[in-house]
Amino acid sequence: MSTVPPHAPPVRRTTSRRKGNARLWARGLLALIGGHAVAAAWADGLARLLPGNPADSALVATMASFVVYALAAIWAYAARSTVRAVMGLTAAIVLGAAPAALHTLGAA
Repeated sequence: MSTVPPHAPPVRRTTSRRKGNARLWARGLLALIGGHAVAAAWADGLARLLPGNPADSALVATMASFVVYALAAIWAYAARSTVRAVMGLTAAIVLGAAPAALHTLGAA
C-alpha cells in the first residue's frame, strides 16, 4: 500500500541536474581558456628550443600548438574530476613555459 496521495505532484530533482550543468560549463571553460593557455605556453617554449631562424621556429611552434590545444581540451573533459583537470593543465602550462623561463633567466 502506497503512502503517497494519488494526486501528489511529482518530485523534481533539479539540484543534481544543475550540478551536472555547472560541471559541464566548468569543463568547457577550462578546455577553452586552459587549453589556450597551455597552447600559448608550449608555443613560446618550443619556439625558443627549436634551432634556426626565429621566425621559422615561431611558425613551427605555432603550428604544433594547435595539436597541443586539442590535447589540452580533450584532457579537460577526460580527467576524472575538474580538480584533476585543473592540476593537469597547470602542470602542462608549467612544463611548456619552463624553456621560455630558463631562456629569460639566461640559463638556456
